[in-house]
Amino acid sequence: MNEVWQKATDRIRETLGQVSYETWIQPLNFVELRERTATIEAPNRFFCEWVGDRYHEVLRDSLSAEAGEPIVVKLTFDAEALPTRARVDAPVKPAPAPSRPAPAAGGDLHPGLPPRYVFNEFVVGASNQFAHAAARAVAHQPGDKYNPLFIYGGVGLGKTHLATAIGHHIWATGNGRCKVLFMPAEVFMNELINSIRRDRMGDFKEKFRRVDALILDDVQFLAGRERTQEEFFHTFNSLHSERHQIVLTSDKTPKEINGLEDRLRNRFESGLIADIAPPDLETRVAIIQKKAALENLPLPAEAALYIAQNVSANVRELEGCLTRIAALASIDKSPITTDFARMALRDLIRTHEPKPDIETIQKIVADFFHIRLLDLKSKKRTQHIAFCRQVAMYLCRKLTESSFPAIGESFGRDHSTVIHAHNLIARRIANDSAFRFSIDKIERELKTTQANAA
Repeated sequence: MNEVWQKATDRIRETLGQVSYETWIQPLNFVELRERTATIEAPNRFFCEWVGDRYHEVLRDSLSAEAGEPIVVKLTFDAEALPTRARVDAPVKPAPAPSRPAPAAGGDLHPGLPPRYVFNEFVVGASNQFAHAAARAVAHQPGDKYNPLFIYGGVGLGKTHLATAIGHHIWATGNGRCKVLFMPAEVFMNELINSIRRDRMGDFKEKFRRVDALILDDVQFLAGRERTQEEFFHTFNSLHSERHQIVLTSDKTPKEINGLEDRLRNRFESGLIADIAPPDLETRVAIIQKKAALENLPLPAEAALYIAQNVSANVRELEGCLTRIAALASIDKSPITTDFARMALRDLIRTHEPKPDIETIQKIVADFFHIRLLDLKSKKRTQHIAFCRQVAMYLCRKLTESSFPAIGESFGRDHSTVIHAHNLIARRIANDSAFRFSIDKIERELKTTQANAA
């Protein structure tokens, strides 16, 4: 029966994505399959409840598909409750020991780039999967396709990390012979000003037009700088014509950068544009756990979840919170628990920030999709209304503390319907960036509504 479990986990990995799979499914132990009941053991009570709450359906469906008959999933965390059985462990990925990060391929790290910003240290989730895949492709075949690569997203979401990782990889695979230049756009502008003032434009052009890869961070700062844009336009053309890789990052899409010349905007849009959105809960947990492992910091799953649930803005804030917890734990010589994390972060986490209730979410979703609130809560099953209802259920689960049964009751449905809706919408968010932006827009509207009501 181990074969059934292994095939089922392959299905689950495809459904949930690599991050959620490694975080929540891989640590499970498949115990036995007897009389159409699969017994699966979780590491602890917290893990058991979390998996049962969110992934019971995907476990059941995947096992049933591989077994060829309906399977009941029994989750347990008590090792003593299962006396004698052949224990088959799912492969558990060992926590990485603190070490110097390595780039995706062999070779030394680029001496001028931050050593931590490599592909191995980037946690991939639904919100950044496309950008990560694009960055990998560019790193493996620089100048060949996706040139330029334009990565955009909010502050602290990993744009600079991915851009730097590309630089490390190109340097490593070229055995140090490739010239990789990474520079914030503001520094580019300052160097141009200094070169003009000192009459050294020849040196400036030689520096920027003879590199194998140019990575310009925060290109939105070029906006309104006419001479800087003109010089970068010619630099861009020179590099692109010789098939040298150009990587750009920004907090906006090219169309959204006011004050950017059309000729530059057109060139930025001529390659591949990849977005990075704020990480979902599972990805935030994985980021925290990975950083804790790198710092050799014992962090219980409950504490990691507490941080992830209360810090959702960006990766930088997550890392800052973990650094603070580690520092205080070292000073106080205290074990890290959820209560300790709550105490350590009490002035950083805005627990007073109002959260929307189920009724507010229902109203905003109904307004967003232009349907009647009465229809959203009715028994109607037309495709459009059913879809809107699933979105509302997903947001109720994500943004409130309500349980699946409580949410189901608010919609006149049972908890299994809500679980199905949550998983369905989560999968679509992971695979459809346009849909993800729509969900983000609804969430922003909910936050604005709550802030105005507070």
